[in-house]
Amino acid sequence: MSNINVEPSNRTLGNAGANANENANENANANANANANANSNTNTHASPSLIVDSEPQLQNKIYNLQKNYKSFLINSQWILNILIIINTIWLFLSIISDYFFNISVFFNSNNKLNNFNDISLIILSIIANCFNLWFTNSNLYSSLDSFLNLTLCLLTLFNLILIFAIHYTRSRIGIIGIFTYLWASFSFLIGFVLDWYFLHYTTQLNNIYSEQSEFPSQTNYNSINHNHTPPPPPPRSIDKHTFKEWIFIGFRTFIKSLILLYISFFTLNTLLSTWDLHQTTKYINNSSTSSSSSSSSPDYESFHWTNTAHTHQLHIQCFGDVFNSTDSLQPIILFEHGSFDTSYQSANWIKELYHLNKIHRYCTYDRPGYGLSDSPPAPISIAILANSLQYALFEEAQIQGPFITIGYDMGGLLTQVFTAKNLDKVHAMMLIESWHEDLLLKNYIQRLLPPSDDDDGDNYYYSQIINILASSSKLPPGVKRLNELKILWDGLWSPLGLNLQSSWLIAHHGSFERIFGRDMKFQGKFLRMKFLESLTSSLLSYNDVINSKQDLQNVKTSVVTSKEMVKNSLKWGEWQRDLSKLSNQVKEWKIVEGGHEFYKFGLGKKQTQEVLLRLLN
Repeated sequence: MSNINVEPSNRTLGNAGANANENANENANANANANANANSNTNTHASPSLIVDSEPQLQNKIYNLQKNYKSFLINSQWILNILIIINTIWLFLSIISDYFFNISVFFNSNNKLNNFNDISLIILSIIANCFNLWFTNSNLYSSLDSFLNLTLCLLTLFNLILIFAIHYTRSRIGIIGIFTYLWASFSFLIGFVLDWYFLHYTTQLNNIYSEQSEFPSQTNYNSINHNHTPPPPPPRSIDKHTFKEWIFIGFRTFIKSLILLYISFFTLNTLLSTWDLHQTTKYINNSSTSSSSSSSSPDYESFHWTNTAHTHQLHIQCFGDVFNSTDSLQPIILFEHGSFDTSYQSANWIKELYHLNKIHRYCTYDRPGYGLSDSPPAPISIAILANSLQYALFEEAQIQGPFITIGYDMGGLLTQVFTAKNLDKVHAMMLIESWHEDLLLKNYIQRLLPPSDDDDGDNYYYSQIINILASSSKLPPGVKRLNELKILWDGLWSPLGLNLQSSWLIAHHGSFERIFGRDMKFQGKFLRMKFLESLTSSLLSYNDVINSKQDLQNVKTSVVTSKEMVKNSLKWGEWQRDLSKLSNQVKEWKIVEGGHEFYKFGLGKKQTQEVLLRLLN
């Protein structure tokens, strides 16, 4: 019995051991699966841990970028405000220096080409800097505005290059003139730099957010870290703007386009002026070069300083042997041109006599601001002009006379003052259609035109103003008085050169016409000179002429008057009669045929030539 029971027990134990082994294998498999699941779970949560590590870096990048952007805005606004203040002060000082009292003369840096270009560039600089300040915002970035700013900068520099292209302008522009062009170019460059920074800032911000898009969605991240603050929304594209922003951008682009149009015409005018000045000055000797051949040559043309400070130069032309001062030769004819012309127009009648060998030598020159002579420093008066001519002739050019001085139109007043200052060098004086000193007074037009029969005295000039204006159309340009505001307005538009461009495009006029002739009246330098003359005429110049009269009592004098002018204005005839009594030695008072511009009328020109020949003999 016992043997039977033992066998089953052994079988049972064997089965139990087998089951135990199976359970151990199952447990081992379970543990392996658990480890595998654990590893799987670890790998599954790897990305959120990376986001946790990278998100603070992303926030720091955005924070630093925006911090630098705000700092840049604050600094740029401060700088732009300072530049605007400097521009405004500079504009004020330029107006004072150019038209009332020359400040730059103390620094020996005055612009001898002085016209309205510098004032225009300073005003454009103020506008450019104001727009840079008002539109300092990355949301207002426009690639077109960036292009306009860069184009304006380069065009302004190109104008400066044109000025340096020829010796005449290069030697006259001065430090302040150069700095004005550089300053205007710098103002446009600031706008371009601001646009570039806004584009760079927006591009950097977009790049940072593009890095974030490489990670899983923020939803998974938030499921793990609910307390972390998400980054701000990504910026807009630089080409997308709100309606209000488009209005601002459109307004800015419109104004910048107008400035570009202005600078374009400005550049064309500079280009034309450079060509004209090159054509008219390429054969002129520099006053600093002196040689025996140039001094003894029959034709002499040069530039000469007008004072020891060397503020400006006169353009002087002489024909014949003007450097021989012996009494055996004919006196040198010294011609003073009118108010709206140069000797290029009004001295041709003298040139005819020279070619006919009836006169042996003569000199002409351009008054400051006319022709090729430099712009003078402010203020100006007839006595200052006479002193300038005296220094240029006697000290610089070494032309000592003796002279017969001839003054036409407004030049007659300057001839009187110059003659009175140099009685020892002047043989005789001839006044042709000369201004009377009363024309320098502000209300001269009221006395020049005749009153009607039924008006008495001053009441006429207020009640019949329309008739005055209608009658003034009979007066030649040289006699008409220009309004200072009208001159200033024309001067501010003169940098565009519209009339000068049409002179060669439509009228086909040459360089000499624009520099010396009928188109000279559109030059900014000439308009500035007319403005200076108008400002001081009744204050300084009038007294200069009055004070010179006493010294002219014994000067041989001839007076030529236009018959047409006497017919148009009885007052003009009265003034010419006063001039015929200027000296105790008036040789002749001749009323010639033709109008005020006598040199355009054959008979009047011939009669004037005969008067000069009689005065010579």
